[in-house]
Amino acid sequence: NASFVVDADLDIEKRMYKFAQELKVIAPQAKDFLYFTCVMMHAAEAACINEDGSKKKLSNGDSVTSSWEKVGEGVKWVCNDSNIKPYRNNNRDVFPESELKLAYRNWVGRPLCLDHQSQSVDKIRGVIVDTVYEDKKKRVIALCALDAKNYSDLADKVKTGVASNVSMGTAVGRAVCSECYTVARTERDFCQHMRSKSCYGEINLDLSPIELSLVVAGADPKAKVKH
Repeated sequence: NASFVVDADLDIEKRMYKFAQELKVIAPQAKDFLYFTCVMMHAAEAACINEDGSKKKLSNGDSVTSSWEKVGEGVKWVCNDSNIKPYRNNNRDVFPESELKLAYRNWVGRPLCLDHQSQSVDKIRGVIVDTVYEDKKKRVIALCALDAKNYSDLADKVKTGVASNVSMGTAVGRAVCSECYTVARTERDFCQHMRSKSCYGEINLDLSPIELSLVVAGADPKAKVKH
């Protein structure tokens, strides 16, 4: 299998590799699967760190810090650098770190799909077998098993890096407008900022993970197959 540049924590990579090897021992059919690790998504707090995981600094040398302030049933981003907004994906979705830490394990056992078509059995290509939250870089790492026997063409594309983008799918219990802090539980509750997409983003709370997909272009540009 081709190896790509891995920038995840070495301990996480070792854990994933060991887990995959143990699966191959206890489950003979696992030899028919291609195992790969990927970055699934990033927390809002990823905006406060550099690419290497070190903390960003203020002009006076202090570290950039952030927190969430409760506003009714919603939350508000608070940062000691007013120029730093929470990390968002290209769909303007914002995921607080505390929410990801509550939900990331619930992706284990969920399907690996094509293009978020989790409702169609024909589009399921594998399964998520493990997940880890990487504190240093504020992101979720997943170990996936792709059915290489029945979908050899797709497995080859993943091996060679042709198919390298992933995108997670989750239901959201509450979406909070970053502009007026309106809390929406259904689309009917959307404020004008949400409807027109004029706010910085929607802060997603109460996550219920659904799947992970291999896609042409994902919402999070840093969500990639790594190894």
